[in-house]
Amino acid sequence: MAQALAQEAYARSNKFPEFSDGDVTIVLSGGRVYRLHAGVLRRNSEYFTKALAEDKGALLTSRAKNAGATTRYRLDLAVIESGYGFFVPREVYSARRSHGTSTLLDIENGKVPNEAYKHYDNLFRAFYNLQLKFDTKNLPTVLRDTMGLVEVAEFYGAINSLAESVDVALLRQGQILYKSIARNPIAWSKFSCRIQSPTIFKDSLIHLVGQWAMLAEEERAELTPVVVEICERRYKYQSSMKQAIELRILGHYPVSMQRTEQDQHGRATYSNNIYSWMAISLFRQWFGQNIVDKKTSTAADGGASIYRQIARGGQAYLTRAQVADFYLSFPMTRKGRTVFESHLTAYKEEIQAFVQPLMVNNTQLEQAADDPLDYLLCLEVKDNDYPWVPETESVEEDELSD
Repeated sequence: MAQALAQEAYARSNKFPEFSDGDVTIVLSGGRVYRLHAGVLRRNSEYFTKALAEDKGALLTSRAKNAGATTRYRLDLAVIESGYGFFVPREVYSARRSHGTSTLLDIENGKVPNEAYKHYDNLFRAFYNLQLKFDTKNLPTVLRDTMGLVEVAEFYGAINSLAESVDVALLRQGQILYKSIARNPIAWSKFSCRIQSPTIFKDSLIHLVGQWAMLAEEERAELTPVVVEICERRYKYQSSMKQAIELRILGHYPVSMQRTEQDQHGRATYSNNIYSWMAISLFRQWFGQNIVDKKTSTAADGGASIYRQIARGGQAYLTRAQVADFYLSFPMTRKGRTVFESHLTAYKEEIQAFVQPLMVNNTQLEQAADDPLDYLLCLEVKDNDYPWVPETESVEEDELSD
């Protein structure tokens, strides 16, 4: 019974932020003291690896250990004019706890922002794989907390240890986050690289490539050279994919019109498909004119408007009103028009399948069907598209030829 009570008491005292066996005392202010483990801090931070080197720690005497002393290192947060402060090592004597004049950061008196406390607390929480404490009222408050934490983490060489936690906190914002990425993919691409967030960078890249032809040179200049190279490479690949689709569209013949060597090849056989041939001719004239007018893959919107019309089919393009001009050059009876338009509709339905890969939304953004963005979101992001992932041999050219 006594042993169980002792274990329970130890468990209560041995937890964040003051571990009873912690060998590092970190003082942010008079009322904010942490007792942590040097091993944990070293594993997660380049700064602490050096500041808490084994040879810099006090060698506690047996008497000090028996008295319950565990602190071998002490770091006090020092006052600076701007930023979040920096740690100053304080001497720890082997026979007792730390000694020396305090250099505590007087945050309570307003000399630096109160957010500094939160950022350091979250930094240490991340080291211990604990849930971070962010103000989750809205995206701006989450961003304020995450940006401050990232700045502190970068200063101490600890960004890799908390990137995942920051990523999770942002992703909890759901569609609010994804709408923000759509509005400002340049800023989000830069931030996602800092925390190495695959989800945020993926959405940012898809939005950037989708509107690459719309971006001004000064906007592209805001991106890092590595991200610019990735965007240009993926934009080129996507353009090639669109051109391959356009070639398939222009070369498509319905199976019902095709003949084999065993079929009859007389003029009457082909004349039975005259309305299908006329429908194909009109479609190709319309599509070819859009290509010449640079409204497809070379358009500023990447062909989004035209491809979406083709995907909708029906009366989305080559409407009855537009086809009426065709009848001025090729008059038909009312029955003939009905048959012709039926063949044209059927041909449109077959063409729809070719542009479906371009209609895929590979972002997390939920779009209203009747109010899509002005560009396509079909880019499939590969592993080697992430700036922090080592480059691998590209197989995109082979994929296009399949």
